[in-house]
Amino acid sequence: IEFTSITEITSGEFQQKCFVVYPNPFSSITTLQINANFKYPTLTVYNTCGQKVMEIKNISEQTIKIHRSHLPKGLYLLRLTQDNITYATQKMVIND
Repeated sequence: IEFTSITEITSGEFQQKCFVVYPNPFSSITTLQINANFKYPTLTVYNTCGQKVMEIKNISEQTIKIHRSHLPKGLYLLRLTQDNITYATQKMVIND
């Protein structure tokens, strides 16, 4: 995907297609599938209070596994960025 305008980058359709998290909700491990061409993006995970609880930098694969690790069950926000630009956000739910 080549970006030609701000509208294109922030459109809901692009955000939905940019990356997919499955299964969602999950209890121990989920998969992040990146469907756009990025050069070493960063995935940041925030809790519902807006606190950063996880960060994966310099992603070099289209598919990565996200391990629950120490995170309690609940709702989280995923943000995919590159060069300090947010390209997509999605919700993720951890259950027991």
